[in-house]
Amino acid sequence: MTRFARTIRIEAPPEEIWAVLVDVEAWPTWASQFERIDRLDAGPIAFGSRVLVKPKKMPARTWKITNYEEGRSFTWGSPLSPGVRVIGGHSLTPAGDGTTAEFWLEAHGPIGTLLGPILRRSIFRENTRTATEGLKRHVEGRGQAS
Repeated sequence: MTRFARTIRIEAPPEEIWAVLVDVEAWPTWASQFERIDRLDAGPIAFGSRVLVKPKKMPARTWKITNYEEGRSFTWGSPLSPGVRVIGGHSLTPAGDGTTAEFWLEAHGPIGTLLGPILRRSIFRENTRTATEGLKRHVEGRGQAS
């Protein structure tokens, strides 16, 4: 397993950030690596929910929520190809009058283990940076717009 994590402090309460995180179809507005994200199930995001994720310049894949803690964290995963499964996680921790958000990506499987160092240095590093910084700009910018 190869994991890459990034944390960022956001000047907003966890519940405000959580509302943005679970609105996964809106992620492309603040996480530029995504072309489109579509929910495949009705109702709110929860354990077992499925989401069709279309990154830019890559094929769409179905991601399934495999761990869910309301208001705090969720994990989802998708097989990218035979021998490679990617798991992504998102968690929020109160930090004084703000929140620490952590996004992480892991590669699993025999080929995932071999490709892990390359994925970590390139795609995982860039995608976690883009997502955490985009989330921070989006959430903090909404508060300043009023």
